[in-house]
Amino acid sequence: MASQREERIARNEAAFRKANERVKGWEERHRFDSEAELYLCECGNPECVEKIRLRKADYERIRMNPIHFVVVPGHEVPDVETVIEAHEGWAMVEKAPEVRHIVDPPGLG
Repeated sequence: MASQREERIARNEAAFRKANERVKGWEERHRFDSEAELYLCECGNPECVEKIRLRKADYERIRMNPIHFVVVPGHEVPDVETVIEAHEGWAMVEKAPEVRHIVDPPGLG
């Protein structure tokens, strides 16, 4: 069972993911080039405002698994998530299965 802290971090990350989904069409996201877009860091810090330059294909690959999130390197929380890929400027983290119901609630997929 997930602790209250783990659930709070998962809720924060899910909120950032939702924000990324809502701003997909914003012009500002396409300023670098046709392959790269800006995404909000999906870390568990509710005050984080950092952005990640990422290819759309990479973000879509991360989103294919509801317990995967993209974060700025150093924003991962090792005791509640695992870094499964590390790249220059971004990392993919995996949440624990115990919080899947928070980051991928039934009926929202």
